[in-house]
Amino acid sequence: MWFELICAAMAGGLAVAGLILLWGRRGPLGAVRTEDQKIETGNGLFDIFEKSLLALYVVFERKVIYANEAAVKLLGYDSAEELVGHTVDKFTAPEDLNLLNEMHRRRESGEVASVKYAYRALQKNGEMRWVEAHGSAVPYRGGRAVVGLAVDASRNVEFEKQSRLANHVFRSLTEGILVTDPDFLIEAVNPAFTRITGYGAADALGKKSLLMDTNHVAAIYSRDILHALKTTGHWEGEITDRRRNGQHYPAWVSISAVLGAQGEILNYVYVFTDNTNRKEAENRLKNLASRDGLTGLLNRATFVNNLDGLIRESAARGNELGVLFIDLDHFKSINDTLGHGIGDKLLKEIADRMRAELRHTDIAARIGGDEFVVVIDNIASAQNAERMAQRLIERISRPIVVNEQEIFVTTSVGLACYPADGADGESLLRHADIAMYQAKARGRNMLQLFRDDMTAHALKRMSMENGLHRALDRDEFYLVFQPQFSAADGRLVGAEALIRWRSADGEEIFPGDFIPAAESNGLIVPIGAWVLNEACRCMRKWLDEGLQLERIAVNLSPRQFACEHLLDTIQSALAVHGLEGRYLELEITEGLILNYSQDVTSVLNEIRAMGIELSIDDFGTGYSSLSVLKNTPVHKLKIDRRFTQGLPHDSDDVAITEAILAVAQKLDLKVVAEGVEKPEQQAFLKAAACDVFQGYLLGRPMPEAAMDHFLQQHLGEPKVAADALDSVS
Repeated sequence: MWFELICAAMAGGLAVAGLILLWGRRGPLGAVRTEDQKIETGNGLFDIFEKSLLALYVVFERKVIYANEAAVKLLGYDSAEELVGHTVDKFTAPEDLNLLNEMHRRRESGEVASVKYAYRALQKNGEMRWVEAHGSAVPYRGGRAVVGLAVDASRNVEFEKQSRLANHVFRSLTEGILVTDPDFLIEAVNPAFTRITGYGAADALGKKSLLMDTNHVAAIYSRDILHALKTTGHWEGEITDRRRNGQHYPAWVSISAVLGAQGEILNYVYVFTDNTNRKEAENRLKNLASRDGLTGLLNRATFVNNLDGLIRESAARGNELGVLFIDLDHFKSINDTLGHGIGDKLLKEIADRMRAELRHTDIAARIGGDEFVVVIDNIASAQNAERMAQRLIERISRPIVVNEQEIFVTTSVGLACYPADGADGESLLRHADIAMYQAKARGRNMLQLFRDDMTAHALKRMSMENGLHRALDRDEFYLVFQPQFSAADGRLVGAEALIRWRSADGEEIFPGDFIPAAESNGLIVPIGAWVLNEACRCMRKWLDEGLQLERIAVNLSPRQFACEHLLDTIQSALAVHGLEGRYLELEITEGLILNYSQDVTSVLNEIRAMGIELSIDDFGTGYSSLSVLKNTPVHKLKIDRRFTQGLPHDSDDVAITEAILAVAQKLDLKVVAEGVEKPEQQAFLKAAACDVFQGYLLGRPMPEAAMDHFLQQHLGEPKVAADALDSVS
């Protein structure tokens, strides 16, 4: 009788089944039993088993011999007849057959009285469902039958799976997590919490969250956080947290309230990250946005903002401040001759020297290629700023060693003071800039204080620069020509073409004023092309008139070499005027020739291939490199007038001139001496084997018409003795 078997099983170990009946998860099911197993009992207990919410079954010799309706429904069948007589293998997932067989073996053999285990039951539709089985073996027909009950465990298994997953996530997240009770006492922390804060689980559990500790540095946040949690159940933001070692760090924290069924707060869950790296990255980006990338000084925009703030503070305190505009002298020639890599190292060294000289209240910035500004804060008078400026000039002028090469840099400084020279940052910067240009005009390497009358001069300079843009269109440029004579026999051998500018209002503007401006704004390229074309035109005219001048010299700017059309410009000028290249000489700067590059050398070789002679102008004033000079396709060196002025009495000028002549002789180069103004200079140079003279003693620069007359006088006449050249006007 199944009834007796089930009762025996309950007595032997399934007494729990009676209790389980009370919490079955499935709805009421009608009793199911086979016809030959129908049992009539006085107390109706068997009907209770039939109608049990739990699946009850009996297995004998591996076959199902009884199953109640709950068991039928659990496996997805329609009646008990579909189960009875079949082996349990049919209703078990293949993956769990070994487990099921082992559990049956242990009970049937008497090894254990009862077992409890979970396995996957195979339903009629082929799907699997997790089942928790409880079973005992009881004697039956000379053997042992297994009487068991089964509970749908799918939800429990899924819950356990999700719990394991949640636990894995909890433990593996890089974000710190802590869980507190409603009173903010910590109930759980993950490993990331320990890694970030230094507090282990044993240190934290049962303690109050530091974020809600009124004695903690973050206590100022507590009121806002509590209000947000109370009203919205969530708060998120950045705080300054503290590690176990006392170190403070920025943390981004998200706190959420976990609510119960009645809306009561069960827990608070904190998720936080260490924001140190992000804050450092933000600071680096902010620093990059506010700093000059090369020197680390402030950039222009940040400097202007800071300057305005310092002015407001000075106004409140009633003291003065000074603005220094600092520009390095001839820095472009350093870049041209030694290269931009060396130039960058110099700029960084100069910035370091500025930092060393300034006080912590002063600020410095790099606002251009070689332009710096400094604010001397909180001074009693302009004299304080003057003394600081002089110290900066002296410190910057000390020799700088780069790549084992000693380099000297000087600087021109303009000073404007608040409030005397301007009430705002823009005015002070502009006036300090104007004063700096005056320092350059006075000879460089000095300090110049701003004066009101300088503004008019600056406006004039701006007007001049604006006028340059219109000068070519208005035909305001013209050439003058300075003759050159052979030192050996006194022949007129050439002339140098020099540009002059007479503005529309008749004002003569000196080349020393407008050439640097044209170099700076790039107009030197079209202006240089005009000079070349005009010089070729004049040379063609003189040759057509039978005036056989050997060649005409034209200066080329380094900016023209940066233009890819230079060779086309030269060829065009020669072609338009039908002039052979041998009649043209191009003068290049020492800076260009010493900024040795394959591109420059290639262009020079192509120029020489046209039959054009090349000379180095103002030789000896730059950073000479004989190895570069040896490999450069030049014909002549021109001694700068600064060296000829002291001849023959200045021993330094004598030594430099003789050295240049000796180098030229060894390299088979001709030498032209500029600035020959006195007979004794001429006599010395002739004795030293100089090749060509050029200077006021022999002929001043003259306009085209005067040069026409000069050529008529000197060409075609008998050769003038060299000793008589001092009489040539």
